Amino acid sequence: MDSDEAPEPERIHATGAGSNVGDEQFVWPWMGVLLNVPTEWMGGWKDGGMRRGGILKERLLRFCPHMVIPLGDQFGHHTGIAIVLFGQDYACLGKALDFENHFEAQGRGKRGWEAHTFRPLPGEIFGWVALADDWRTAGLTGEFLRSHGGLKTIAQLESKMQSEMQKLALLLSTRKNLDKEKKMFQQKPDATGNLEFEIKQLKGQLEVMKQKDSESKRKIDELNKELQEKDDKIEYMESIHGILVTKDLKSNDELQDAWKKLIKGLGDVTSCRTNVGIKRMGDLDSRSFANACKHKMSEIEATILCSEWEDEIKNPQWHPFKVVPDDGKGKQKLILLEDDEKLGKLKEKCGEDAYALVVGALRDIN
Repeated sequence: MDSDEAPEPERIHATGAGSNVGDEQFVWPWMGVLLNVPTEWMGGWKDGGMRRGGILKERLLRFCPHMVIPLGDQFGHHTGIAIVLFGQDYACLGKALDFENHFEAQGRGKRGWEAHTFRPLPGEIFGWVALADDWRTAGLTGEFLRSHGGLKTIAQLESKMQSEMQKLALLLSTRKNLDKEKKMFQQKPDATGNLEFEIKQLKGQLEVMKQKDSESKRKIDELNKELQEKDDKIEYMESIHGILVTKDLKSNDELQDAWKKLIKGLGDVTSCRTNVGIKRMGDLDSRSFANACKHKMSEIEATILCSEWEDEIKNPQWHPFKVVPDDGKGKQKLILLEDDEKLGKLKEKCGEDAYALVVGALRDIN
């Protein structure tokens, strides 16, 4: 079989440079576009099908693609276009952007494809991550992307993660209250046993008094009333115990489910920020903060505390700095207030490492 250059694929226009990654609309699940993929003549057909897709996937192994799908025309001929499927999570987005940077560094990214004015050389493959303009374009590429994906922004995924964090915090608060109620109730078995003993004594006294004359009727009525009150109290306590047991089981299931989602989400966020390189000014590294606090509190409590401190750092009402002249140069510089009450409490509660992370974020944003 003879090797043949790829046919000229449809034109796909590049978006302008400098867009905000957080607001950029990506095709999701994350996908990549390959153009000018070589084809081969096999039995009178231009082939770039399953065999070519397997070869392309092997060449792209460093980017961990799930699948590479060559696109064919209405006659089954390979068009020189292939779609790379990367997956759905943050880690997969990082690999997809590494894939795009690889082609961009060689001048064979989206802007390189748009800029070329002559037919590319055979085997000179162009590639990039599929965005909103690819999804909306006419032709085979746009049809495939619309059939197999939608549009999402990084900001939308981060908002979903924040919602999961808030839900977990609420579940933790509910669980703490439930544990407190359960602990209080578990301290009451002695009270229940005492009530049962008193009931037994009262029944004995009642039997004795029944054998006495009618002058004891008033005392018998009083004992009957007291006995009924104690029976009602035991019934109420048993009812409360049943309710607490049911609430405990339900809360535990919800907490375990939210915990699993958060741990997965935190792993994805950490992986994404490592691969993509997205870090806003004033953000705290939740993994580093959790490690700094691991001897002081649990990982989940450290994660929630990290989120609270991110809000404090971005609070314009809190500015733990003073302005001083910069060695007579006519300029000014900011000096951290060492006696700031909030920072002092943080250092006392979480230690020097957590304090240093917060101070570093404050210096970044100021």
